[in-house]
Amino acid sequence: MKLKRLYSAKKSLAAGLLAVSLSLFSFSSCESTELTVPVPGQGAVKTRNIYTEYYILGDSYFKLEDYKKAAENYELAMKKKDQYWAAYYKLAKCYVYTSEWNKALPMYRKILERDPENASLKASLAYIYSMQGDFKKSVSIYEELLEAQPDNQEYLENYLAVLAADNKRFEKKNADKYLQAYESLKTNYPENKNLKTFEEKYKDLMKIEDEEESGESEEKSEGSETQS
Repeated sequence: MKLKRLYSAKKSLAAGLLAVSLSLFSFSSCESTELTVPVPGQGAVKTRNIYTEYYILGDSYFKLEDYKKAAENYELAMKKKDQYWAAYYKLAKCYVYTSEWNKALPMYRKILERDPENASLKASLAYIYSMQGDFKKSVSIYEELLEAQPDNQEYLENYLAVLAADNKRFEKKNADKYLQAYESLKTNYPENKNLKTFEEKYKDLMKIEDEEESGESEEKSEGSETQS
């Protein structure tokens, strides 16, 4: 009888210890799973989300015209492969808005290499060249654009502006080009608010050209008199 009770007591004790050990194992297993076993791919998802947020922040700053902050976020956003070129293009635009032409120029050239028929990119590149003072390249691009779209108001205005800005080389050839573009603008867009400005600019440029020609004539005349 005593032996049965002892056996029964040991059995109860063993069962109790087993239950306790199982509950401890169960608890520690759950705890270790939460702390040490990550969800597969979770880290990569978080990283992707961060770079997406940088892109969104860049857009927000761009809308607020805080181009410096926008540029900082677009640079970070470029680290996400599938949004690299979109962020790259917007970063280039930021450099245009902050007049950082030396940064913007190689970026626009690179983008244009990827999309060589994009007229908007060509126009942007022509604008950047003109702001750097490289009027020859700017004029060349605008002439290419006007060949495809001869009545494009924006191209005509910018072309005239660049020709006028290059007043050191406003020779007969450029004067003819200027007059032709001006007449096209006047014919197609008679209400254009800049027509008067372009007309006055043309007169000023032709006056400068006439003065230079008369100056050259006088120099030649003086030279021939000296020789005689």
